[in-house]
Amino acid sequence: MFDYKKRLRYLRSELNAISLGAFLITNETNVAYLSGFTGDDSFILITPDSQFFLTDSRYMEEAKDTVKGFTIIEVASSTYDTIGNILKNNRVKRIGFESMNLPFEAAKRLESYVGGARLAPLTNIVEKLRAIKDKKEIGCIKKSVRLTEETLKTAINAIRPGASEKFLSGQIECEFIKKGAIAGFRAIVACQKNSSKPHARPGDTKVARNDFVMVDIGCKFNHYNSDMTRMVLIGKIKDDIKEIYNIVRTAQEKALASVRPGTRISDIDIAGRSYIDKKGYGKFFGHSIGHGVGMDVHEEPSVSRRNNDILKPGMVFTIEPAIYIPKSGGVRIEDMILVTEKGCEVLTK
Repeated sequence: MFDYKKRLRYLRSELNAISLGAFLITNETNVAYLSGFTGDDSFILITPDSQFFLTDSRYMEEAKDTVKGFTIIEVASSTYDTIGNILKNNRVKRIGFESMNLPFEAAKRLESYVGGARLAPLTNIVEKLRAIKDKKEIGCIKKSVRLTEETLKTAINAIRPGASEKFLSGQIECEFIKKGAIAGFRAIVACQKNSSKPHARPGDTKVARNDFVMVDIGCKFNHYNSDMTRMVLIGKIKDDIKEIYNIVRTAQEKALASVRPGTRISDIDIAGRSYIDKKGYGKFFGHSIGHGVGMDVHEEPSVSRRNNDILKPGMVFTIEPAIYIPKSGGVRIEDMILVTEKGCEVLTK
C-alpha cells in the first residue's frame, strides 16, 4: 500500500549527506514505516548499497510474507554478532544508530562487535521523514479521524449524571473495537476538578448535574492515529468555566490563523499562548500547544515555542491550547490540522 522504496530513497539521501557507512534502526515505529513490518524484536540495517531486515525465528514467516526489497536475516543467537558480521563484510567505518531508542549499555555492547567502526548517535532521522505525510497516509489519518468523531458522538450520548469516568473510558475503547480500530491511547474522561490534570487517569468519579467533562480520545486504524479533545457540558455551567472555555477557544482560533507553509512552528504556539497570557492565565498552561500525529500519537513536529523549524505541506499535528486550574477544573480543546499548499485544513470537526 505504501511506497517503501521511495521512503528508503529519501532516507539514503539523508544518510549520504552526513557521510554514514551504515545506519541501524531499532525504533519499532520507524522499522514499520520503512518496511511495513509490524511485529516486535526486529531491526533494519541500511548500507549504501543494501538494506537488511533482522529478526528472530518467531517472526521469520511474517517477515518473509510482508517485507519486500530487503535481505531478511534470521538472528540465530546474537543480534550484536549478526550486525557486526554485516558491517565487517561491507567494510563499514562509521555506523549511525538511534540514540533516543537504543539504551546506552546496548550501544556500548554493540561497539565491541563492530570491528573498529565508529558509532554515531543520531536523533530524528526517520522521524523527520515521517513528519511529512503523503496522500495515502493522509487518507488513513482522515479515516481514523472519522472513526474517532463517530465514537465521540456515541460517548457524548452516554455522558449523563451517575456514569463514572472509568465506565465511559471503557465504553469508548469498546466502541473503537466495534468499528475495526483500536484505541490509540487510554481514553481520558475527566469530570469536575479532575479536568485540571492534563493526562488524568479515569477513575470512579461520576458525572454530576451541572458538570463539565473533558474527553480526550483517538484511535489507530491501518497503523495511523487520530487525537481530539472536547469539553462536554452537562446542565448549567459556572461562569468561571465559561470564561476559560471562551479564552481557550479564542486562543485556538489565533493559533489556527497562523498555520501556513513557511511559518515557523514556534509562531503557532506563540499565537495561542500569548492570548492566554494576555488574559492572565498563562501560568495555567504549561505544555506545548500541539504535537505531530501519525503512526505514533505523539511524533514530529513538536508544536512548541522551542521549535523554529518551518511548516511544510503534508505535516499533520494537533493544536490544543488549555487552561488548568488546580483543584478547580480545566479546559482543553484539541483539533488535528493538515498543512496544505496554501494554508491548512482542520481534520477534526
